[in-house]
Amino acid sequence: MRIPDKAGRIPALLHSAGVDLVDLRRWDLALARSGEELARRYFTPQERLAARQLATAERPFGAILCHLFGVKESVVKAAGGLPAKARLADIDVQISCVRGDEEPWSVRLSGPLRDWARTERLDVVGASSPLESGLALAWSAARDTGPRP
Repeated sequence: MRIPDKAGRIPALLHSAGVDLVDLRRWDLALARSGEELARRYFTPQERLAARQLATAERPFGAILCHLFGVKESVVKAAGGLPAKARLADIDVQISCVRGDEEPWSVRLSGPLRDWARTERLDVVGASSPLESGLALAWSAARDTGPRP
């Protein structure tokens, strides 16, 4: 299995990292069962809008959400778990609306996850790429932005 090029763009000054493997077929089934409710529960309005704008016949809305979900799951792993009262919608993946973007996506955090990143002085990025087997490989990296107080 060939690892996509984006996986080679993990930043320097690494504090922690997370990876996730998402089955695109299972995600499509979950989305078919739960529809827009699932999308609203896990994704910010900006993420849903960007996914709709990027959607094509070859890369449908649900597949884009699947990649975003994988990045969110990898952020939870990089943080050492989802803090109490936090939710996946507190992780806002700033997916580029430009097709073919090869740079990692910025990740904006809110709630307890934002507190974690601020305390540790971290900036979080991530990306996701399809694999040949109907899976998506997602990763995130929390990088140090400066000395801690």
